[in-house]
Amino acid sequence: MIAIMIVAHVPLASALVDCARHVIGHDPEVISVDVFPDECAADSAPFLSKRIIAADQGHGVLVLTDLPGATPSNISVTASHLAQEAGVPCCVLGGVNASMLIRAINYRQSNLEDVATGALAGATQTLRRVD
Repeated sequence: MIAIMIVAHVPLASALVDCARHVIGHDPEVISVDVFPDECAADSAPFLSKRIIAADQGHGVLVLTDLPGATPSNISVTASHLAQEAGVPCCVLGGVNASMLIRAINYRQSNLEDVATGALAGATQTLRRVD
């Protein structure tokens, strides 16, 4: 099973996990990492890479982050490279939303590339004007 981790500005990571729990009706088994304003990639990435390595169940880790290019994303990218050097398959996707997360949870039995592709589709296919 693909491990899923959300790395986002505080309190978004925790809030998205709570949202997923509400929607699917049980613990989504997603790791949340809320990044505080004073954190930086150089200091935080080694710690996050250890969490990614620990989260891996043998099939890889999908890391979802909020704003591409922002601190949580930069930490995630650096940490994922460190985890990959340690032999853990890892993919980082930016722009996380609830639909992306739910899709990833529902299809996490597939391989990492398929879960990442499905998560991106879930994120974009649900964007629409509703009025």
